[in-house]
Amino acid sequence: MKIVSFCLKRLWICSLAVLGALPGSTFVPAAAADFTDHPISLVVPFAAGGPVDVIARAVADGLSKEINGTVVVENKPGAGGAIAFGYVGRAKPDGYTLVAVDMSFVVLSHFHDNVGYDPVKDFKMVGQTSRSTLVLVVPAGSKTQDLESFIQNARKAGEGVSIGNAGIGSTPHLAALSFAKVAGIKPLMVPYRGMTPAITDLLAGRIAGAFVAPPGAVGLVREGKLKMLAAAGRERLKEAPDVPTFAEKGMDLPGFERGTWYGLAAPAGTPASIIEKLNAALNRALDRPDLRKRLESIGVYTQKTSPSEFDSFIRDQVAKWNEIAATVKADAKP
Repeated sequence: MKIVSFCLKRLWICSLAVLGALPGSTFVPAAAADFTDHPISLVVPFAAGGPVDVIARAVADGLSKEINGTVVVENKPGAGGAIAFGYVGRAKPDGYTLVAVDMSFVVLSHFHDNVGYDPVKDFKMVGQTSRSTLVLVVPAGSKTQDLESFIQNARKAGEGVSIGNAGIGSTPHLAALSFAKVAGIKPLMVPYRGMTPAITDLLAGRIAGAFVAPPGAVGLVREGKLKMLAAAGRERLKEAPDVPTFAEKGMDLPGFERGTWYGLAAPAGTPASIIEKLNAALNRALDRPDLRKRLESIGVYTQKTSPSEFDSFIRDQVAKWNEIAATVKADAKP
């Protein structure tokens, strides 16, 4: 009987191995079959309330519904996003620790000698989540009425005009650098731990302007607390159709010709089966009418990709910003 039992066990193991090797097999490794059995942590590299945080929380809600589990948002601000990116890059590659990425993810290494992570080698892309833009805003009480007057004032005042950002290499900082380069101005770049404290200072009149995503601007503009001067990208904001684009003013901002983007990434080494499961759930979440409506109300639009498509996009972005950084890096200090 022991011999028969042993032979049956060996036959069962061999059958599983053959089944797993068959094309189109539905055999799923245990790691993927058991996923998820506890909450997923979605790390946000910036302070709560900023665009990356707002988008991440909306996506986390939708993703939680699709996996019948819980996705918890965890803010780890600092160093323009490098603290969070490095943390997730070193996390256990099991699919339970993800990071919300934006343009700063692929650019930080171009402005710092050691950011503690490599956007290509240390991560696997889960998928893109959305696309948006950035707008240049000033306090509602500012004497600056339009983009032209802002530039004229900055040319006269130099560093007397200050632009807030979320840290060197962050997306708002990159937009400010691109704008300054094209406009021929040299304003004072003021770094913060996120755009929420930057907007607080902007509202108080302690800085002259800032590049912010629609989630951080639309509501404040409607309340009469901020003024929009121009938007990046090819199209005007649906929420602010009277605000011109930089392109309309003859100012294509390098790297921002088509606005901004957001997505999710996991540590390198995360099993492909889990990445695929996360991507499928993410894309279903992005199709949810409630999620789309939630994001579109603040000028953010869902964008679905496969993991490989988003991976290729990230690689292209790294190469593109390598070229752009060479032209603005000398001006990257705050």
